Amino acid sequence: MTDIKTMTYSQMLEELQSIVNSVSRDDCPVDELEEKVQRAGILIKTLRKKLKSTEKSVSEMLLEIEN
Repeated sequence: MTDIKTMTYSQMLEELQSIVNSVSRDDCPVDELEEKVQRAGILIKTLRKKLKSTEKSVSEMLLEIEN
């Protein structure tokens, strides 16, 4: 697994989609399920944080441009 701190938003989203696909299949080993769900949770939290940060930056830039 790649360190989340070095991943781009797109890479994290791609990994999350891969995990969802893997967990959705009937052949996902139970032994891997907990690890995959935990990784997905970390990815989701990080993606949300990145979105909020980007939204804040864009809003600030737009306000600066308007003034």
